[in-house]
Amino acid sequence: MVNFTSYNPATGQPTGTFACLPAAELETRVDASRQAAELWRHASFAERSALLNQLASLLSAKRHQLAQCMSREMGKLQSEALVEVDRCALECAYFAAHGQAMLPLARSLTTFEPMGPVLLLTSWRFPLWQVFRMLAPTLMAGNSVLLKLAENLPQCAQQIAQLLQEAGAPSGLVSSLLISKPTVAGLIADPRIKALAFSGNKKDASLVAALAGQHLKKVVLELDEIELQIILDDADLEQAVDAALRSRFRNAGQLGHASRGFIVTPAIADDFVRRMTARLAEIQPGDPQDLESSLGPLATGQLRDDLHRQVTAALAAGAHAVLGCELPTGQGWYYPASLLDKVGPEMAIFRQQLSGPLACVVRVSGVEQITELCNSLGQGGTASIWTRDLTQGERLARSLSVSACFVNAEPNKGRGHPQTFGPAPEGRFNIKEFCYMKSLVLSV
Repeated sequence: MVNFTSYNPATGQPTGTFACLPAAELETRVDASRQAAELWRHASFAERSALLNQLASLLSAKRHQLAQCMSREMGKLQSEALVEVDRCALECAYFAAHGQAMLPLARSLTTFEPMGPVLLLTSWRFPLWQVFRMLAPTLMAGNSVLLKLAENLPQCAQQIAQLLQEAGAPSGLVSSLLISKPTVAGLIADPRIKALAFSGNKKDASLVAALAGQHLKKVVLELDEIELQIILDDADLEQAVDAALRSRFRNAGQLGHASRGFIVTPAIADDFVRRMTARLAEIQPGDPQDLESSLGPLATGQLRDDLHRQVTAALAAGAHAVLGCELPTGQGWYYPASLLDKVGPEMAIFRQQLSGPLACVVRVSGVEQITELCNSLGQGGTASIWTRDLTQGERLARSLSVSACFVNAEPNKGRGHPQTFGPAPEGRFNIKEFCYMKSLVLSV
């Protein structure tokens, strides 16, 4: 039987081993989820709100404990982890207050009925947020939840399970599952599972979507997407550099929507690199549980090895290491804040997923080359354009095949974490995603 080992990324040392859920126990939990869903769908909105409000209170009361758990298991900076916990508490409170208004009243001729047990498959980047942003509205809609976190987060999974228990959630309503990836396929096929949500990379998402499609089940996917920062000659450099740092180095660069590269035009390129170098030199790796630290370790040793392989390949292909880009000695899975200049648009480090504290500068000869370069990366994602010429910025934005484009603005500024689901209030996860629409016709 597979076991799950929790490691502290700051030391690289194991902190605990957790047994994989036995098949018999998994069967018990899935059936308990089915039974809980049948009872919960008939729970009043007041009962559902009470549970979410209790969760919000517990999240706030245990914010330091939960933040430390994320820091110890994923390497997230304590300052960022506290923000994540607070964000989860606010999400629970929001749907407790507004969830009923988002769904038609029971006597409406069109109602939105809960589907039943929902399987949530989340990635490791935001251990709590990627759970609670979907959990709060899913519970408020009347569903039960089976939760599968990334395999490097068994302690976070236990913390979430304990929170639900302390909040007074009915037995079986939310179950946290320590199961292997092969077991997930059988779970998706189980007829008691009515729908699923997934957050992560496109390769795994395609497998999940294919399995869901075989069984005609609703699936909601949050995919890793490209994000580009385009800095034109007339940009406000101070503003652009600030945005670049937030976009690329938040969460140690471990973001599904982090900037893949900085596309810079000739007249401003050298100055941009100089300013970035000076700012990055101030970012030093430190203990993630220290509130003064500005850069934590990567979540796993494999992520660090993959990042350094990408850097080594880029240097061999002609990129220039301006800062960092060296594998550090000592314990833990740290990687220095790094800057690569003169990255070619054909290089894998620009075209592939990049997780880690590394900025890549791609120099173009002029604005006319930017559209072709960006559109060669495929559709979707976001782009930020920095220019004082708003007419030029709008013209360029309209030519890019991205889902969202921002001129002198950042995609996630002020929101703390990426929000991509909709349509729903304020970009939140749609409370109706795991409901089916039911029409009632009365013939008289």
